[in-house]
Amino acid sequence: MAMVGFVLLIACANVANLLLARGAARQREFAMRIAIGAGRGRLIRQLLTESLLLAGSGAAAGLLLAHWADALLLRMVSGASSGPPSIHLDLQPDARVLGFTLGVTLLTTILFGLLPSLYSTRLDLTPVLKSTPAGTPSEALHRRFPAGKILVVTQVAVSIILLVSAGLFVRSLSKLGEVKLGYNSENLILFRVDAAPGGYKGAAIPRFQLDLLARISAIPGLRGATVSKNGLFSGSESADPIAVEGYTPKAGEEMHSRMDHVGPGYFSTLGIPILMGREIEAQDTASSVRAAVINQTFASRFFPNTNPIGKRVHDTYPGNPAEMVVVGVAADAKYNNLREKANPRIYAPIANPMWENPAAVYEVRTYADPQAAAAALRQVVQEAAPTLPPIEIHTMSALIDDSVQTDRFIEQLASAFSLLALLLAAIGLYGLMAYTVSRRTRDIGIRLALGAAPANILSGVLRETLLLVLLGVAIGEPVALAGARLIKSMLFGLGPLDPISIFSAAILMVAIATLAGSLPARRASQVDPMVALRHE
Repeated sequence: MAMVGFVLLIACANVANLLLARGAARQREFAMRIAIGAGRGRLIRQLLTESLLLAGSGAAAGLLLAHWADALLLRMVSGASSGPPSIHLDLQPDARVLGFTLGVTLLTTILFGLLPSLYSTRLDLTPVLKSTPAGTPSEALHRRFPAGKILVVTQVAVSIILLVSAGLFVRSLSKLGEVKLGYNSENLILFRVDAAPGGYKGAAIPRFQLDLLARISAIPGLRGATVSKNGLFSGSESADPIAVEGYTPKAGEEMHSRMDHVGPGYFSTLGIPILMGREIEAQDTASSVRAAVINQTFASRFFPNTNPIGKRVHDTYPGNPAEMVVVGVAADAKYNNLREKANPRIYAPIANPMWENPAAVYEVRTYADPQAAAAALRQVVQEAAPTLPPIEIHTMSALIDDSVQTDRFIEQLASAFSLLALLLAAIGLYGLMAYTVSRRTRDIGIRLALGAAPANILSGVLRETLLLVLLGVAIGEPVALAGARLIKSMLFGLGPLDPISIFSAAILMVAIATLAGSLPARRASQVDPMVALRHE
């Protein structure tokens, strides 16, 4: 909403500049009306009415475009494009939407109509009536109160704010793409099987889950298969309070750990390195001592100077107290999203669970296209448990993409709005410089007639353009840095003071603005002195 407001502000500044130029051209008309008795208030009401017609036309066109644009935004935010939309909203305009549009219309009328109206009707009648239609009084007034230049500087400053914000979001998304998962996501597919509808309870649940794992592992063409209770990037997580052998908690320290139950070969199938000891294997059954693999963060926190192998860890949750013996240490990995920090984690055997959970996620590694194994997997699950509902198969790559969908959506919106703002600011700068050149045609002609080189005229107009742009950049950059702190929580891997985003926004703004100002500058340098001297 802030970005939409900034773009609306830039658009209002553009229209205000056009109305300022139009008002300057009508100063003799306004002076004549005032001279024959029209009040200034009546002229202001007339100009605001004209502004209201512009704003109303824009609002009507906006409502027509909004239906298409809203549907596009909904598709962007609804999830993966390959599946059906996950968000269903009624986008038909109603009384609230129309009322909001009417309010914005009135607001924009005030924003871009009031200043030109006040400026255009503030006249010294005698000089204006004595001047030619393009006479000097309006030019002198323009120099005393450069409203058009102030609006352009404002546009540049607001554009810089949006460009810096977009740069931060783009860089943040890029940083997310560089995050190491701690395992290989290629050719990895996952699907969830809930044993509850099949009537499995108690000890029958792990037996069914391991039997299904054996059936899946026998499918030809698979590199490996394993199972876990929570799964990767599934949004499912478990945690319990713990007590660790040989570790004395500090005052006020919370003793908690994330937990999961995993099948044999879990770490080797996913590619999570075992740093010490061994992983969960087929020998870890309900009849053996409950083994546990801890992650590197768990080992660093609770066993900083001790070999953890053989140490005991207790799950102290009142409902299911349990004891485990550490048999291995695994590297840290990402389990639910790319932003998460590593937390202490314990992996227990799925064959010897600490609590009952009928659902499990199967992780299958294939040699080639993961989708090629989908039919065989569905058939095996259906044969093993005909009463269970059909499984939904996901690729690990798709789950990772889904986890950054919000970040990608924000980055796309920010980029789109910043580029729109940049385009509007360039148009505004071009319009101001073109108007300035047209008002100074006679002056430029005199200079050229007296021997000034066209290059001097070109550089003079460009210098004025760059001065406005640099002033806008100088104002916009500090504001952008202050505003970037408000979106700090939405960024990943960088702070609001990101030099690349800041300098890229400034360079892009200067480059586009220079291009926009070069066209009027080139036209000024090519003025024919004889034609210019006859101008008006």
